[in-house]
Amino acid sequence: MSGSFQQRTRRRRGQAITEFVLVLTSLLLLLVMVSLFLYTFREYGGRVLNLVASEYP
Repeated sequence: MSGSFQQRTRRRRGQAITEFVLVLTSLLLLLVMVSLFLYTFREYGGRVLNLVASEYP
């Protein structure tokens, strides 16, 4: 009976670790995507401001 309990505990522990890795990977991917989006948006905004601020002859 104790062997069955240990197997269930191991399976639950393995499932928890797997879920943790999947969630952590998803959050890191989301963070990278948001960072790239913000970087791109800031670069584009800077270019637009430079065009607006430039003087046309």
